[in-house]
Amino acid sequence: MMGHDYLVEELGGDVNAPGIGSVALGATPFMMSAQSGDVPTVKYFLDHGGDLMKADDKGRTILHHAVSAGCCKVTEFLLSKGVPVDIDCGRGPPLFMAATNEQDKTLKILLDHHANAGADVNCKASTMTLLVFATMQGGYTNFIKFLLKAGADPNIPDDLGRLPIELAALRDCKEEVEMLLPLTTPIPTVQNWSIEGVISHVKNEDKKPMEQRHRERRQRLLKS
Repeated sequence: MMGHDYLVEELGGDVNAPGIGSVALGATPFMMSAQSGDVPTVKYFLDHGGDLMKADDKGRTILHHAVSAGCCKVTEFLLSKGVPVDIDCGRGPPLFMAATNEQDKTLKILLDHHANAGADVNCKASTMTLLVFATMQGGYTNFIKFLLKAGADPNIPDDLGRLPIELAALRDCKEEVEMLLPLTTPIPTVQNWSIEGVISHVKNEDKKPMEQRHRERRQRLLKS
């Protein structure tokens, strides 16, 4: 097998040239090197002009590639080279990629480097945490499990003051409510702090008119 040094020097290969074809999706040799998990290879490409900020067709930089492949040493190396931990080229930060690929080790590294678990994943004016996003959308139960395991805070509400556990309860997702229950600070108005208790409370709240809900929530905030 020809070495990467041969590719770069003899062929004058451009380490930032986008790959062609459906598999590559614009990923460069430099990006692909991150998935090898081999720091010397990545360092070699970096020394030969590898672009840390370039993204492929799916908005993934080399850091995105490293975290989604679960390559811890490469992730650490890239962060040590000053790659912004929340680099986002329009398809979400590396944290999101790590979580959706169920890579809890690289997810933890990103959180240890203060990745913003309050990342604004839907690019609206309001920032929402990844937990809020995941519990609101549905279909992200594994992702939530990984976020919680990696230390994401379930006590940060959305812009309407609803906690992730309430959003999961609204969707009737018992599994998510069960995961969030022991990690969420009990809501004073929920009499019965259990899976069923939270779900029935949220469903009753949901039936109230919007103005009444806002009034009650404001009063609770003032009290606290």
